[in-house]
Amino acid sequence: MRSLSILILFSLSCLACHQPDSISPDTLTGTWIETSAGTDTLIFNLDQTGHPLPNSILVNRGKERNADGYLIPKIGSGIYQYELQGNTITVLNMLSSSTQRTSYRIEQKGNTLQVDNFFELGFHQPATATRTLRRL
Repeated sequence: MRSLSILILFSLSCLACHQPDSISPDTLTGTWIETSAGTDTLIFNLDQTGHPLPNSILVNRGKERNADGYLIPKIGSGIYQYELQGNTITVLNMLSSSTQRTSYRIEQKGNTLQVDNFFELGFHQPATATRTLRRL
C-alpha cells in the first residue's frame, strides 16, 4: 500500500510540473495577439499575404500620429529576422541599418506565448516586461 501511495504522489507531482512546450519555427508559425490590450500582433514565418517567409516575425503594433500629425506605425512595428536557442529568441530588425542581434526570453505553453517585449520598446532596448500572446 505504501508503494502505491508513493507511486501516486510521484505521478501527481510530475503532472503538476508541466514543462513549457519545445519551441521551434513550426510551433510558432501563425498569428499571435497580445492578450492585455489586444493591439500588438506578431506573425511568425508568414508574409502579409500568408505565404511562407521562414525565420521572420512581422510585428503589427497599430499606428499613431507623429508631431506633424501624420499617421505612422508605432515604434517596434516592422519585420524581424529571428533565431531560436532553447528559451531564447534572438532578433534582428530588418528595417534598421544595424546588424546587431538582441536576445530575449521566450516560452510557449500550447496556444500561449510569453516573450520579452522587444517589439514594444523599440529595438536594442532591455526588456522591462514580458508580454503574453495567444494564437489566433
